[in-house]
Amino acid sequence: MDADRDPIVVVGYARTPVCEFGESFAGVPAESLGAVAAEAALERAGLSPVDADEWIIGTVGSSASDRCMSRLVAAEAGGLPSSTAIDVSRQCGASMHAVMIAAHELLGGGVDIVVTGGVENMTREALRDQASPGRISRTGHLPPVLDQAFQSTAMGLSAERIAGRYRLSRRDQDVYAVESQRRAQEALDDGAVEKEIVPLLLPFDGQGDLLIDTDEHPRADVTVETLSCLAPMYTTDGTVTAGNACGVNDAGSALVLMRASVARRRRLDPLAELVDFVRISHDPDRMPWLSSPAIDAVLGRNRIRPQDLRWVELHESFAASALATIRESRLEDQTVNPLGGAIAWGHPVGATGAILTARTIANLDSGQLGLATMPLDTGTGVAGLWRGL
Repeated sequence: MDADRDPIVVVGYARTPVCEFGESFAGVPAESLGAVAAEAALERAGLSPVDADEWIIGTVGSSASDRCMSRLVAAEAGGLPSSTAIDVSRQCGASMHAVMIAAHELLGGGVDIVVTGGVENMTREALRDQASPGRISRTGHLPPVLDQAFQSTAMGLSAERIAGRYRLSRRDQDVYAVESQRRAQEALDDGAVEKEIVPLLLPFDGQGDLLIDTDEHPRADVTVETLSCLAPMYTTDGTVTAGNACGVNDAGSALVLMRASVARRRRLDPLAELVDFVRISHDPDRMPWLSSPAIDAVLGRNRIRPQDLRWVELHESFAASALATIRESRLEDQTVNPLGGAIAWGHPVGATGAILTARTIANLDSGQLGLATMPLDTGTGVAGLWRGL
């Protein structure tokens, strides 16, 4: 991406808390989660919803309907009816791709200010097993949003293949999962993610409003011993369990992007600039659920070494895929998910990519480089390279 002349910058970001499946956000439409995040991101940037020229929102399950999610988010947030809107649906990477598309729209010069991000309310997705609405069926059926087009590369079975290929034991994966939870708990104790979150007030059982301001998925009581008691999810002799895989969650996230020249003209303070963005597809049977090809490509063409990265947000679909990616791309453990990953924080599918992007940006000082990256189903990886300002 040639943005040297007038780079794409982020001037604001926000997200809702990430809530558990069937819990605090069970009654909240996905577009409302997105609108809350978008309003907060704009306000933090010193802007109003009417300033946005375009809204580009990633969503996975919600795109199955005939609604335009981005248009709904814009309307509820207070955007102008004349602002344009684009929905993006690319599996788990929907909102990370939305950021990329926003950058391309800005580089084209047709718009000046873009609100981008993602939303997902997994709780409100129609379940395959209609006998158990509002919860994941005990029979193992998942919401359709988690289905795959290539049945030969079903998500959990792909993770099992990765574990076998890289000789990752059950204990290796459980140790990684516990460390993700430990880092998340430390981040919660230190208030490290509070700057990301916009709280919500929701009606509570006819007794007034309840403040939702805390992520619900992290667990303080996880140990390798407790995880070792969990049954494998996909094969009887497998190593992938609910404890070493990401959660199923609800959230909304947003970032505000513009060209650096627009930020200067409006006297806004950019937080980071986009250096490059890569998406690469590969044979899903050879390297399922790994973003290593995208990581290697974006670092290689910018002549950056893994040790030059200050911060890496790597989506933890499974402990197996995260461990394999770290090994393949020679990433440094201490710079990968320093605050924990999706095993601890959860995975609101359409919103996760924007959350990872914002967390990367939030933890970069001026001149430091950060990477946000995700593996997608059926063999695709995405990676965005950012520089702090």
